[in-house]
Formats: sequence, C-alpha cells, structure tokens
Amino acid sequence: MATVAVLGAGNGGLAAAADLTLRGHTVRLFSRTPAPLDPVREAGGITLEGAAGSGLAVTELLTTDLAAAVSGADLVMLVVPATALAPYAALLAPHLTAGQPVFLNPGGTGGALALHAALRAEGFRGELRIAEVSTLTYACRTCGPAAVRISNVAPRLPFAAFPGRAAAQLHELVAPLYPAVRRCGSVLETGLANLNAVEHPPQILLNTGWVEHTRGDFYFYYEGTTPSVGRVIDAVDRERLALAAALGAPAVRFVDAFRDAGYTTPEAAATGSTYIAMQHSAANRWFRSPPSLDHRYVHEDVGHGLVPWTEWARLAGVPTPVMDGLVTLAGAATGRDYRRDGLTAARMGLAGIGTGGIVRFLDAGPAEVAVR
Repeated sequence: MATVAVLGAGNGGLAAAADLTLRGHTVRLFSRTPAPLDPVREAGGITLEGAAGSGLAVTELLTTDLAAAVSGADLVMLVVPATALAPYAALLAPHLTAGQPVFLNPGGTGGALALHAALRAEGFRGELRIAEVSTLTYACRTCGPAAVRISNVAPRLPFAAFPGRAAAQLHELVAPLYPAVRRCGSVLETGLANLNAVEHPPQILLNTGWVEHTRGDFYFYYEGTTPSVGRVIDAVDRERLALAAALGAPAVRFVDAFRDAGYTTPEAAATGSTYIAMQHSAANRWFRSPPSLDHRYVHEDVGHGLVPWTEWARLAGVPTPVMDGLVTLAGAATGRDYRRDGLTAARMGLAGIGTGGIVRFLDAGPAEVAVR
C-alpha cells in the first residue's frame, strides 16, 4: 500500500482521498485553505457513495501544511484545475524532494510540461518525474460539505510521463492505485486525449444565454448538447485528430474515447455523433450546468485546453479555425485574453523547439541542471 499526498480538496480531491483511503492506502489530504477541510474534520471523515463503493473514509491527515503532506510520500498527486498548476509549483518547489514522483490527475493538455517548466522557474533543481492522465479518474460531484458521489470510474485512461524516460517506473507506481491507466508514447498523446477541451468550450459558450439566464438550472450534458452543439464538438474533434496525425501521436475519435472512459454506450459511440453519445451518457445525465462563465469549463478548458492545442498546431502547421474561433469567442464573452494568459508554448517549455526536436525533448526533457 502507498502513502499518497492528495493536493486539492475539490470534487476530484475528495473523491480520490476517500476512494484510496477505503482501498487501504494512506492518504494525506491538502488544501490551500481550511474551508474545504473543516467540514470533513467535523464529520469525522469523507462520506463516499456511488460507483467506487461507499463508506466513511478517515484519512491519515487533513492539512494546510504542504510540507507535512508531501514529506516522505510515495506519490504526490495533484487533483487541481490546470489553472492552479503554476501556483502549486510555487508552493511545491521548497518541499518536493529530488525524484519524488508527481502525478497529475488529470494533466489536461500539457500539464506535465507546464508543471515541469514552472517548478524550474521557481528554482527547483532536483530531478523531476511527472506523470499525468488525460482526464480525471472519476466522474464525481460533492453531495454535501463532507460527502462525495462518484458516478463513474474511468475503465481506461491514457497515461504518460515527462520526461518520457521515467514512464515505466511511474506507471509501475500508479497502476496499483488506478489499474485503468494505459501507457502512451508521450505527453502529446495524453494531452491530445483531453476530452474536456473537446466538449466543454462548445457546450458552455454556445449555451451562454441559457447559462446566465437560468444560472445553470439545466442538465449541462444532456440538455445543453443539442444537435447543433454536438456538430461543433465534432468539428473541434476533427481538428484535434488532424493535429494528432501531424504530430505522429495516436488518437481516437471523441465519441470512442468517451465510450472507453465509460461515459456512453457502444451503440451510441458507433454513430460517430457527439449529440447521440451525450444523449446516452448515463454517468453525466444529471450533472447541472455551471451558473456562469466564470468557471473552469471556460478558463481551464479554453486557456489550458484549446490554447495549447492551437500552439501545437502552429508548430505543426495545422489549421484550427474552429478552435481559434472558440478561443476568440471565450475572450470576448469573459473579457479575458486567453492567448496571453493561457498555456502557451513558452509556458510548456516548447518555445523555439520545432516539430523535429519534439520527440527527443519529450523523452529526455530539457537540459537538466545539477541535482540539488
């Protein structure tokens, strides 16, 4: 059994802490603020229900002290939005030890690259071994101040590491925790398998009026994915697949990955229609919409999903007009500059690296400095 530092106490962090604890692992749950942890202390643990089982999970530690959470941990697991990776790098840099395994659950698009670059920028000089999966291991929502419900545990998840030479060791460590992980060739492959970036920007941006008028009082995936919205998601997916082909990274259609992750039926996926796949998504059926555009479905899935894809596309010479349009629309709707503030090539450590040098870079990493 492993000692795991779970960093982040939102939906995913609570689900991971409860699930791993109830499966016999030693879990330390960290939050940057005490507010998410206080109800758990008062309740005596996290109540888990749903697809991963049920019970009261009493973790070894609930803490806002990051040093206490990560010291000696077999695995440091970040269950945080992609937008939080840079702040977490600043927090982690003084406490992470050389070679200590880090796992991004999820990594989204370019997460391992971004965290690696941010830790170096914060002055960390030790060996870095960072693994990621393409999307969160659970479909989950909190159902009370100290309770979480898991509606689906992904049965198959793309897994990769940066630098790539660490992938085998990290997979050996993570697989007992999450047997669904399947090794990929590189973090390009996991980054291109980010389902959230395919679906969420069209879903929320094309439903802006409904989101704001009802303050999220509708079923986001089921009612919000109409035939027209589904066609835009399919168009984003075609651009993603073209980018993957140009980069030499294996990729499957969104509907097939959605099926493989346990979110829709084989029959619905076989139609090739995202609209139909969403209509048959039992795991997502009852999830309500965000109440506004001030949400990770925009800030994360545009700025740290679509933006890095379009940055990779520029490196590869692949046109992405639908993705670019959604980035522009998101900026106009929110007043934010996602091109400036999102996950750029420079923030992933890829500035100046052409497509010919990417493979070597992904395997070996940047030129490493002496281990502190």
